[in-house]
Amino acid sequence: MTSTPLEQTTGRGPGSDSTDPPARTWSVAIPGDVERVLAQHLTRADGQEDICFATYRRSTGATRDTAILVDVVLPDAGDREVHGNASFTSAYFLRAAGRAAASGLGLALLHTHPGATTWQRLSRDDHNAEAGHAVQADVLTGHPLLGMTYGSGNKTYSARFWPVTDLDPEPAWATSVRVIGSQIRMSYDPHLLPPAEPTVRLTRTVQAWGQPAQDDLARMRVGVIGAGSVAALVGEALARTGFRQIDIIDFDLVEEHNLDRLLHATSSDIGRGKSELLASSLHSHAVATDATITTYDHSVVEAAGWSRALDCDVLFCCVDRPWPRFALNAAAYAHLIPVVDGGVAVDVPDGHLVGAEWRAHLVGPGRRCLECLGQYDPADVALERQGLLDDPTYISGLPADHHLRRGENVFAFSMACAAAETLELLRAVLAPSDTPDVGASLHHWTTGTTDHDTADCYPTCPFSTSLLGLADDSGLTITGPHPAAEAARALRRAQPVELVAPTGPQLRNRRLAGWLRRRGRA
Repeated sequence: MTSTPLEQTTGRGPGSDSTDPPARTWSVAIPGDVERVLAQHLTRADGQEDICFATYRRSTGATRDTAILVDVVLPDAGDREVHGNASFTSAYFLRAAGRAAASGLGLALLHTHPGATTWQRLSRDDHNAEAGHAVQADVLTGHPLLGMTYGSGNKTYSARFWPVTDLDPEPAWATSVRVIGSQIRMSYDPHLLPPAEPTVRLTRTVQAWGQPAQDDLARMRVGVIGAGSVAALVGEALARTGFRQIDIIDFDLVEEHNLDRLLHATSSDIGRGKSELLASSLHSHAVATDATITTYDHSVVEAAGWSRALDCDVLFCCVDRPWPRFALNAAAYAHLIPVVDGGVAVDVPDGHLVGAEWRAHLVGPGRRCLECLGQYDPADVALERQGLLDDPTYISGLPADHHLRRGENVFAFSMACAAAETLELLRAVLAPSDTPDVGASLHHWTTGTTDHDTADCYPTCPFSTSLLGLADDSGLTITGPHPAAEAARALRRAQPVELVAPTGPQLRNRRLAGWLRRRGRA
């Protein structure tokens, strides 16, 4: 198999649910421990190309299918020949395909492009080798063949799927490949997701970490789960940092008691969807010239919200309910979508302020999960599924200091928490001083100290062990009916549309725009 590098959409707009189903895209996710085996095998001391097979499992989002690599099928003696390029025997192919088929998995074929540092296209030999086995792999496993190229110069992966629609298949290129270990490493197809044009708006940001790092950050598709006080600040930070694809998933409406903490909200926004408010603000503030901000007025534990979350490369958990946190824990481990989570706790016994704490952590393979960190209690997940956490009678019967009744917060605490969460993602991707992970952080406001929890999950934890990478085959019941979300959507639909005449600066701006148009200058 041989080499050639590849080169080069996103639109700008506040975004909303589209009536037209978007075209499906493909991506690949690799757990860190699997990637270490691949890199060790595919990087040869003699600088030659090498080859191997792997198996993959499928994760299905609303618009994206992701192949999660499960296991590497290394060659035995005589399975392949290395001669500058590399070739493999039919026996090796059939052994790997049989192993995949026996477990209901797909088959991946990987080879090296020695020294390559960019996303790679297929040479004629590469194309023929993959196309020549695509039909047979599909017949044997029931899944399309996944072809991948490893650029050993800087550990860049490129990928394409071979869906069989006729006897002469052509590759469907993946948009991205993500490696999820202590560090998050992303590779992108620059045809399907090209880097943004440099802009003076990001001058200071790019000076902080360089254009290549900015290009990798900006092309990540980020989901923000929730649109409350912390979420609004996280969203603002993402938009100002130049992220180009931000999905906001929240059904809740702005209420008067939110106004002391909810960035962008005013009295006129009461009754408006929080996700709509946040998207509108981020669209105005985004510094990426082609930023796309999309909103979904569902809970992440409804089927529609969950499938949208699975379209993302990373998720921010900005909700404090146990059921969504359980779902996002599953996304982080079963579907290999890292989740940044955090929270604020204010200590006010008898109404007297003693202190406050905020925490932030990123969870996923190789890190401690949300359940083991104590971010939710599995028993509370069952209560929320039954609707009891939205039942005022049930909640009023709990002790006054019960964690399900607590809600104290202050705008400044939300700011600190949002900053800590955003920095978790930046650290995991940029790895300053080769340090992508310092553990879960807990900051004590009173003493100004920060604790770091670097412990692993408990030995009995299923998320970091038996559920890791199971994706659609996890067997977990994630979604279900959500009466509170349904009621919020019904309330929004019932609200009358008010037509308000423009006044003040708004009217002056419209008059100026009209004057410019009449003179051919707009």
